[in-house]
Amino acid sequence: MHSLKAAPVDTANAEFQRPGVSVKMDVLSEQSVKQAVTKVIDHFHWKGPVGVSVTRAITRLLNQAAPKAMEEMMPNSKGKVVTMIHTEAAAYAEMYFGPGREVNGVVVVVTIGKGMGTVTYNMGQKVRNSDLTHLTWTYERELSKLQQRWGWSGWAPALPADKDRIIQRVLQSSPTLPMFQDSEPPDGVDCSQDEEESAQAVFAWAGLVDRYLQKISTELKPERIILLTTGAAAYLPEEFLLPLFRPAIAAAGLHEGVLVVGASPERALVAGAAVGAHIELGRRQAAEIFRAAVTETITGSPNPREIYDEDLLWVFSKKLDRDKDGVLSHSDLAAGSMLLNTSLSDAEVTGLLRDLTGGLQDTATVEQFKSWFQRMLTLASARVHEVHSAAEFDQIVDEAQHKLTVMGELAEEGSLVVLECAYTHCRPCMRFERAYEGVASKYVDSVFLKVVGDGSPGAAHLCRDVLEVQGTPEFRFYRGKKLLHVMRGADRTKLEESVKSFLRAGEIGNPW
Repeated sequence: MHSLKAAPVDTANAEFQRPGVSVKMDVLSEQSVKQAVTKVIDHFHWKGPVGVSVTRAITRLLNQAAPKAMEEMMPNSKGKVVTMIHTEAAAYAEMYFGPGREVNGVVVVVTIGKGMGTVTYNMGQKVRNSDLTHLTWTYERELSKLQQRWGWSGWAPALPADKDRIIQRVLQSSPTLPMFQDSEPPDGVDCSQDEEESAQAVFAWAGLVDRYLQKISTELKPERIILLTTGAAAYLPEEFLLPLFRPAIAAAGLHEGVLVVGASPERALVAGAAVGAHIELGRRQAAEIFRAAVTETITGSPNPREIYDEDLLWVFSKKLDRDKDGVLSHSDLAAGSMLLNTSLSDAEVTGLLRDLTGGLQDTATVEQFKSWFQRMLTLASARVHEVHSAAEFDQIVDEAQHKLTVMGELAEEGSLVVLECAYTHCRPCMRFERAYEGVASKYVDSVFLKVVGDGSPGAAHLCRDVLEVQGTPEFRFYRGKKLLHVMRGADRTKLEESVKSFLRAGEIGNPW
């Protein structure tokens, strides 16, 4: 059930440049994953960028720290490894090279396997904070019940070798298919007893999928739903799947043509992981190039430094807003970047506009531009280290036990560690980034950390399950492994007073 599949991919067209390889893992362990990764990297003699698409099982195995673990397994590609879940990889392939490419409205990519995953796009850009887990989280549990009831072991019931009559039965009944989890297949096609049982199992599984597709369709009213089946479901033909699932789309008030089936899953996941890595790495690089160009235009040097709002407004209005309509469009950024003595590709401009607006708009305001610049400045000169998993946080806390405090003496339990818990949808968190970085720069002998709760699966696990964060921004103070204090709210004065108080105390306890 576990294997690693890989191929070198030309990200200009999502085509494999050499035949793909597959490495099976008889036992799922961190060592077996590392051996499989090493075997593939050695096979292709690879030192370049790598896109990794991981299953839930791998994420759980690596203790929610899949991104860092994967990069450590490929030291020759350090800094060039991008890890994502299967649904994200599938979405990259389908949106850039599949049926989502020409749709400007809302598109939902849905993967069906052991669980049901979703990624939402709007105007061709991935929408942040669009997790539909509140609609799909019970799918895996309901699927388990059907497996027990009907006696199949995969992620979907397998059809018999001679499946033509079952397919014919579905095609004949498709105009009247309701939610049929507990119903008998319609009459009209003679089947043997074994085929009849197979048909009933398929209809029960399809009814389950339909219920969740209807929830998604009702919630988002998308222009297109791209369905990608994995596991045993991947072997069911497209002409069989669409009649099974389109009733749910119609029941949500959408035209049945909204639902389409994506490319073959193995190619889509491998190609999508490569395309996703190319886009994410290029976006990061393009954003830093553009930040440096803005800084150099104003100060004469590309090095990170604070810029007055008046200067940023001047760059916005005089250099970037070419049509003088008060917002930055794709064409404004493409032309404006040249006036900043740099040049961005069409894909880089698209990614930059996504960063400016969060992927929700096709133009950026001056306030969004200024906020983006400050975020980039924080990243370029960051004293705050972002953690992505519970394991990474524990490691940093352990290391901090052996560091000096601000008093210059080794404290009984090591130096002070401050952790900020935030979410990307938390506006106070985003507005407080500069202030938090400023405090971190002032107290250089303490360790300042940040975790973004919706930034990765590992970060979500740390905030939700380990720390049980109740509200953001939340600041936690540690010395050694002991939690000293929890502070909530974006208040720089209160934060700094807390830091100074714990440093003066030099001991475990509440400073008040």
